[in-house]
Amino acid sequence: MNISKTTSLMVALIATTTLLAACSKDGFQTLPAAGGNTSQGSSDNSGQGTTPTPKPPSAYDKLEMSGIVGGTSYENEQVLALDKNNNALLLYLPLPPGPFSNVYIDVPNVKGVKIQTVLDSQQKARVAVSIPLKLIVKDKVTLPPANSLPGGRALPMMPSGEFPSLALGLNQNSDNKIYLYFGVNAVGMFMESSFFPEYLGITAPIKNKAGTRTLGYFTIVPKAGVNNGGLFLSFILPNDLAKIIDDHLSGIIN
Repeated sequence: MNISKTTSLMVALIATTTLLAACSKDGFQTLPAAGGNTSQGSSDNSGQGTTPTPKPPSAYDKLEMSGIVGGTSYENEQVLALDKNNNALLLYLPLPPGPFSNVYIDVPNVKGVKIQTVLDSQQKARVAVSIPLKLIVKDKVTLPPANSLPGGRALPMMPSGEFPSLALGLNQNSDNKIYLYFGVNAVGMFMESSFFPEYLGITAPIKNKAGTRTLGYFTIVPKAGVNNGGLFLSFILPNDLAKIIDDHLSGIIN
């Protein structure tokens, strides 16, 4: 009888050992030590030992469109930026000397366009305009057309043709006005001011930070007769960058 019990016990031990070995091959893990959270044993640990492959950055993620003025008295001023979080193009122009007042304009005529006066890190006053990228590469803007600056002067360094345009006064106590011109893969921005004298006209390229691409032009517009001068920024989106932006916007569910 004792021999029979011993034999049965040995058979049971052998069977148990075989089962544990088989479970180990199938990837089962030991449970946490006493006091641990045993509820995580089967769900959270199934992927242990594998690191998720990070998603590579897209062409849009790698897109660099900061624009720096390459000459004139405004050399090295940043006048362009890409707001990737909001899928918008940012245009900046330095405000002429004078009292600074905070202005924020939400432009109902062109959905999504916003204008604001800001102080940069050096406490210089600037006007900032945010324009949704889809207005440049996808949607058509329905505004009165224009092909010139106020007074009939030619638009500096812009493609030929007429552009939907918009004029806005920054505030009631200033002669500073903003004019926006929307084109296919192009935007023009003119800040009119009596600060700029006659016979002072000059144009400089707007380069990316690396200095390898021209993204537009920055022009000091002189006063002409009764028409004020000002600063004109023309942004010309290269075709390959327009394709990257278009592909990105096509993947967004609005």
